[in-house]
Amino acid sequence: MTFPARFAPHVGQAIKTALNPAQREQLHQAVLQACADPYSWPQADKYEMDDAVRVITTDAAIVYYVVIPGPDQHLWVFSITL
Repeated sequence: MTFPARFAPHVGQAIKTALNPAQREQLHQAVLQACADPYSWPQADKYEMDDAVRVITTDAAIVYYVVIPGPDQHLWVFSITL
């Protein structure tokens, strides 16, 4: 099952303004991997109290996401570090 991804507004803005096209494409491919297999990325140590948080790392960015369960299940990308 593939999950859609939704981005917090500040994350989307950072991606649009701070990353160049090649960096955005690398992050896009990484997010697609997460959508196809949300648990393919490691748990985020920063959020050690919540083992549901996962982290995607690329050359230019680190993003954090969680799978939101329910009838409208999706990935919520809520934080970015550049």
